[in-house]
Amino acid sequence: MGKSNVFFIKKPTFAGFLTKQGADCGFHTPSLRRAKNVRAKKNNRKSEAGYDRVIKYMGVFGGVQTLSNLITLVKGKLVAHFIGPAGMGIAYAFNRTIDLVSKTTDLGISFSAVKTISESTADEARQRQLLIVRSWSLWLGIIGTVACFLLAPLFSRLSFDGDYSYTLSFQLLSLVVGCTSVTSGERAIMKGTHLLRQLAANQIWVVVATLVIATPLYMWLGMQGIVPVLVLTAISTMVLTCWYSFRAWPYRVALFSKSIFREGGYIVRLGINYTIAGFLGTGVLYFISTYVMEQGTAEDVGFYSNAVALSSYLSMLVLSAVETDFFPRLSAVNRDREQSNHLVNEQIEVLILLISPLIVAFLLSLPLLIPLLLKRSFLPMLEVTQWAALALFFTALTRPMSFISLSKGDSFTYLIQELFYDLFMAAAFILGYRYGGLSWAGVGLFAASVFDWLLNYLITHVRYGFRTSRKVRLFALLHGLLLAVVMVVLRFTDGWVCWTTAAMLLVASAVVSFHYLYKETDFLQRIIRKLKHEHEA
Repeated sequence: MGKSNVFFIKKPTFAGFLTKQGADCGFHTPSLRRAKNVRAKKNNRKSEAGYDRVIKYMGVFGGVQTLSNLITLVKGKLVAHFIGPAGMGIAYAFNRTIDLVSKTTDLGISFSAVKTISESTADEARQRQLLIVRSWSLWLGIIGTVACFLLAPLFSRLSFDGDYSYTLSFQLLSLVVGCTSVTSGERAIMKGTHLLRQLAANQIWVVVATLVIATPLYMWLGMQGIVPVLVLTAISTMVLTCWYSFRAWPYRVALFSKSIFREGGYIVRLGINYTIAGFLGTGVLYFISTYVMEQGTAEDVGFYSNAVALSSYLSMLVLSAVETDFFPRLSAVNRDREQSNHLVNEQIEVLILLISPLIVAFLLSLPLLIPLLLKRSFLPMLEVTQWAALALFFTALTRPMSFISLSKGDSFTYLIQELFYDLFMAAAFILGYRYGGLSWAGVGLFAASVFDWLLNYLITHVRYGFRTSRKVRLFALLHGLLLAVVMVVLRFTDGWVCWTTAAMLLVASAVVSFHYLYKETDFLQRIIRKLKHEHEA
């Protein structure tokens, strides 16, 4: 790689990433024996330490997600007030098109780069991977920007029913594509190098910046402020993300290096299959919505979409850290089958213990949440929402397993898994809706989650030798039975019998989870000791 091909902003430093020096030369001094004993004790407590880490980052990113949702909700209310339904429709059309261009030209690097960076532990290898990711991200951003600018007339015609008057708007919005590409690359770097606190802080500031930018501009310009808001938001997001990333890893690119393009091909191949899987999922959801619209009513589409949205809010509280924290850690040990299996089982165990009581509480509160968050007229979506929430239990079992193939660079297997799941989900939902309306369509969603779990387990067991731990089987059995009983109670009882029994089951689910989390973590034990100390004082 010629030095003339490399552009520097600042000379890289890697003081924060020290490698282990020296080796065991065979002299077992007392200090060395003590050090080995300490390491042995740490290895014996690796599960507990892992539980603490999983809970910690689930709390961090779950909290960030909750705060982001609240700020987004406030922003949505303000935007709706200032630009009205017509303005929101135009903004949605812009966002939908720009998002499609960004995801197409991104080639999945924002996800696949996390794996390659996580695998690179030596400073020189990691520096090389950062150079590859940043160079590819910048080039893809440039290509996406130019493509969006040149295709602006076509986007205007397709998005606004033959109207070419939005061509200039799409040309200006081409800047968003470039900014998004750079932002995605830097976020992948932060995930791959485990800058998780910085990533969480960055996400909060991005949401706050979006609110600060959008509110005064929409108040001042109304619908004329849509394009400036989208452009300035993309620029501010890129600047804030780069500010956190560049502090740890100073910026360096090689835009005209053949070796960079050649080595980056592996990242692209891995990312393309992930991108295709995402398109398939989006396509299936679109197909389902279209089918319901044609065979049913627009109200049914609204009930279905809101049911999925409500249940997804619950899943984000617990599952948001899986891709951010778990996937980079799994990628780093993907060549060690025993360690990979341990990490996956550990993640599943904590997910089951945390999400199960939340699902029970969510099921009980749905009759109140739906009128509160939407309107009382949306209560017909209650049953399909219950089934969608129950499906999250199997999602918790499946999600960590689904990352095994990606962590090993086997993105084609991941694509096949997602393809079969999407096909089964579409068939199950449509059959359920056809013969039983939305209620049975919800059963179809639940059946698809069970199928997804069975499919993932079969593939990962045969192909990668994955086996579930005894704790996973125990936790799944206990909480699975409790959730089944909760659904039976909600469906076949009413009045005080229903609510009393369901409340007792919620307490039982919470007690089971707390019991095992308390045994396996230092985190909860420290909290209990602190509370006892304050009470005694």
